[in-house]
Amino acid sequence: MEDEIQLGEVAEAQPQTSIRPDRDAHFSTKVVGQTDPDDLAIFVDLDVQRDMEAHALSNTRVELGGVLLGRQFIDHAGKPFVVISDCLRATHFEATKGTFKFTHETWREITRQREGFRPDLEMVGWYHTHPDWGVFLSGMDLFICNHFFNRTLDVALVIDPCKQERGWFYWADKSSPKKRQSRGFILTTNRLRSAELEQYANFYNKEPVLNQDPRYSPQNTSSPPVVLLENRRIISEISIAGLLVLQFFFLCFLTYSQWSDSKTERVEQSLTTQTTTANAQLAADEILSAKENAYREILTAIVAHETGYPQLVDQYTELQVSQNQLQSSYQNQQLLIENLTSKNSAYQAALDQQQRAHDQKLSELAEAHKKAKAALEKRFQQASNPDNESELLGSSMGQINSKWYWAVLGGTGLVILATGFFLNQSGRKKDFDDAVASLPEQKTSDKSLDLPREKQEINSQASPTKASEMFFVGNSPHSGIAPTKRKIQS
Repeated sequence: MEDEIQLGEVAEAQPQTSIRPDRDAHFSTKVVGQTDPDDLAIFVDLDVQRDMEAHALSNTRVELGGVLLGRQFIDHAGKPFVVISDCLRATHFEATKGTFKFTHETWREITRQREGFRPDLEMVGWYHTHPDWGVFLSGMDLFICNHFFNRTLDVALVIDPCKQERGWFYWADKSSPKKRQSRGFILTTNRLRSAELEQYANFYNKEPVLNQDPRYSPQNTSSPPVVLLENRRIISEISIAGLLVLQFFFLCFLTYSQWSDSKTERVEQSLTTQTTTANAQLAADEILSAKENAYREILTAIVAHETGYPQLVDQYTELQVSQNQLQSSYQNQQLLIENLTSKNSAYQAALDQQQRAHDQKLSELAEAHKKAKAALEKRFQQASNPDNESELLGSSMGQINSKWYWAVLGGTGLVILATGFFLNQSGRKKDFDDAVASLPEQKTSDKSLDLPREKQEINSQASPTKASEMFFVGNSPHSGIAPTKRKIQS
């Protein structure tokens, strides 16, 4: 913005000393909000404030703004104050829902309009709107304050026409890059309009107002404003009552038409009847639309006559549509929340059940662990006790030393093996003796006739000899048996 607009360096003039408007009998003053001795005293003319409020309400889709004209003074006590005497609306500006910019054409038009005012009326600040954004100074707003309205007593006004909020900002410290918001300001007007000023100030202080919004009432100083407000109120009530009566009859007509159409549909089931009913419904919709448009035009005319702002009807309609949409969205959100709540309860119940089962298993495992630990400790104590060890050893081994136990066991095994071997050999020897004893008897009986007499005698003498003596060849004491043994073997 510095490249687009360059106002040049302007020498800051020193404020003049003057009497405050709240101490001048020519003026009537009323505080809006709460004033503080530490805040900068800002005196705003009633008509100027009304013009800025009307400008803010003229279009709530984008930001609007303008400049403030007045004087900067110092009272006799040395405290500064600012008097806002007039305002100029900005034209040829660049604005969106959240931004507002002064252009070359804007400053050119403001300069041209200022030429028609007296020379001592100077620019003392600027104002702009924040539709539905609240009252604050954004980064772009501070940029405009720092580069175009940076004198010590320059002020800035922010109006939110949607939330019905407004706030004045001033330089608390020249070295600070930000402005401080004032807690309140002072409305001023001619002393003959004190009643109107009182009603207007009560409206902004959110106090009870005798009639409708005073910002939209036309100015009339020829008669008391209370009488005019009462007359307008009667006309408004009559108009509203007439509209309500018309709407009632219209709803009765619609109800009768719908009942008639439904009865016709039940009686006649043919395609021709359905087509006729559809055409009748379309005609009724057209009539309804025409009547709604007529009522809308009448209501717009009444509102325009009463308030001077016919666009309030469109705004009211948009607000109703927005309210219905928000209500539907709220109901959907409620259903979603209920579903999520029920699911959450089911999940929580399942989780609690699993937690109880898990805790039960943990308790069982802990009990089993305690029992196993106790058994192991008992066995460890028994093993570590010498008396118990000797008892266990005596009971298992018959109170015999382990070394002697193995020696006795080994000797017993050897005896058993030797006995078995001896018995085996004895059996084999007996079988052999029996076999040998049977063989000589058969052979001698067969060959006894062929042998000489001497040999038969020898054989007869050798027959009672034991087989054991014949088995040991060369060791027997009877040497004459050996040839017989050999002969038998041959």
